[in-house]
Amino acid sequence: MNLHSEWLSSPVGQTLLAQESALVGAALQQLFGDHIVQIGRWGEANAFLTGVRTRYRAVVDAEPGPGISGVVDLRRLAIATDSVDAVFLPHTLELSRSPHAVLREVQRILRPDGRLVVLGFNPISWWGLRHQFAERGYPTGVVRHISRRRMADWLNLLNLRVDEITPVAMTTASGRPDNLFNWMSWSRPAYMVLATKETIPMTPVRPRVRHRARLVSSLVNPSTRNVA
Repeated sequence: MNLHSEWLSSPVGQTLLAQESALVGAALQQLFGDHIVQIGRWGEANAFLTGVRTRYRAVVDAEPGPGISGVVDLRRLAIATDSVDAVFLPHTLELSRSPHAVLREVQRILRPDGRLVVLGFNPISWWGLRHQFAERGYPTGVVRHISRRRMADWLNLLNLRVDEITPVAMTTASGRPDNLFNWMSWSRPAYMVLATKETIPMTPVRPRVRHRARLVSSLVNPSTRNVA
């Protein structure tokens, strides 16, 4: 069992999952194509992918479990390059010891103009402060919290354009802000990032004009050396 599974079954964990599922679900419904891959597990494996419009969906993780399509090394995915229309990372980078390696694999498997959805925790919050002092992290099992700015920097370095960053606000079942949760999390315990893999334009390499001018000059003005 993942360390965070027990925490997610708590009232706070269930509230967070409900808010994240609603936000991610609305975003994923706007994505189209053939394949979407969720890398990593946060709660029930298929909970976030309900209602997606892609033809195929898969959930891969480093550990087996219900709903897991394949057990893989997240740093070396057995997925073809430029083959996936969308990737979803549910706090995967914060649960991984090698977040940069995971992101490089995401960039590799995404097709040009493919979409990326990422969930992250806000380190500038009560939860972020608590994480610094928790022996097993907070929420339990989380290795690090990644700020929105740092996340954007990481994505931009890999040619993944950040389109939108949306905070996750804790609310009650009625949809109203929960004062206790908001005070505990400074109203922003987590966030969602939407990004797109940009296509790098090919710039044709033209011959240097200076070399061409020298060649033309030598033909127009042949050598005047006398031949003995």
